[in-house]
Amino acid sequence: MADEYAKSIYLQLKSIASLYDIDFHLYLKSSGGFGELCMDWNEADGYLLYGDERGERVSLFKTEDFDTFKYEVFLHLAFRMGLAYELKQRDLTYIRKNDDDLQGDTRKVAFEETVRLLKQMNPDWARQAAYHYAEYLNMWRTNKNVTYNFATGRFEATE
Repeated sequence: MADEYAKSIYLQLKSIASLYDIDFHLYLKSSGGFGELCMDWNEADGYLLYGDERGERVSLFKTEDFDTFKYEVFLHLAFRMGLAYELKQRDLTYIRKNDDDLQGDTRKVAFEETVRLLKQMNPDWARQAAYHYAEYLNMWRTNKNVTYNFATGRFEATE
């Protein structure tokens, strides 16, 4: 019964991903050990999200709340797409001035694309991710002044 339920959740997530053109790089139970994102479900732990590295579950996330699980799944999938987007957009001629140079922080573009994708799916997910990413972008900055501007869809450093 647990295997059937896990499969039904997997198919539901796959269907949601197709509605929003989200690349569905998620495996049910195992990816063959290549470190890809996997999911499972069981009665004891609830919903599980992890990397499958040579048969070992790494970076395990678990919750009994399906909405929390969906957010985590699509945060990971959207972030993967955000990274691919950033690589295509990267200005290889730009030289980052210092740790406070937000324009030169390549994570910024990846995070912005991730938030944009999540916003299409659920505005609350986008807000949650934007807040988390702003905290992350501020972590090593001298001035902790990066915020997400929902009107422009960009992370900005206020002076």
